[in-house]
Amino acid sequence: MDSFDESRDLIEDKIFDISDYVFRGQSNAKWPLSSTLDRLIRHARQTGVKHGSIDRFVQAHLDRFRLEIRGRRGDNPGKLEEDDLWALGQHFGLATPLLDWSQSPYISVFFSLGTINKQEDERVLWCLHQGRINKINEGLSDHQKLNLIFPDSDDNKRLLGQSGLFSKGPVMTPVDEWVDEKTTSKSAPVLLKIVFPGGFHFRKAALKKLQLMNINHSTLFPDLMGASLYCNIVSEDYEA
Repeated sequence: MDSFDESRDLIEDKIFDISDYVFRGQSNAKWPLSSTLDRLIRHARQTGVKHGSIDRFVQAHLDRFRLEIRGRRGDNPGKLEEDDLWALGQHFGLATPLLDWSQSPYISVFFSLGTINKQEDERVLWCLHQGRINKINEGLSDHQKLNLIFPDSDDNKRLLGQSGLFSKGPVMTPVDEWVDEKTTSKSAPVLLKIVFPGGFHFRKAALKKLQLMNINHSTLFPDLMGASLYCNIVSEDYEA
């Protein structure tokens, strides 16, 4: 693919009904679909933590976060269930078992391309079929399932602006690995991977097209961080 228009044609050719899928963009096509909690556990093991129960590690991590946020959620905050607590932590940088997805392929393309990548690696758009995930889950116990979580977006303007949701699967099992384990070659595709070329020129042209679709940091991050990131992208093209 030499142009964003070719990429757009490929997306719309492969994805017959966008409402069937959720999407995730990553700035390196070689990265697995691993959560930040998976990476934290691997790091903890490499730095000398004993290989104890993962379940106990995860529960202690979540309990510690619940304790630390006391008095920091405003007056009379509502009680948060486990997934809501993880979602709150995800928003504020906690290592969680959640992965961010969007109901919009082009918002996800932006997240694939919107980060400066000095190595100019290939970028990727992941496309996950919701109905087929639900069908696989029917035959699994709760701790084996890959769940899609649509949190209440009223308290999170970023989620609302990004048409966002989360996936939550078994800890230490990347989503792409989970799909490979749970499907056969005869199965209808559950997870599609669309790779974009590396290099500055493709990325620059694609971001301009996405800007025409009103997809940029300023619209997706309606806060001070979004304003800052938007200025960084615009300044890449600055001509004195």
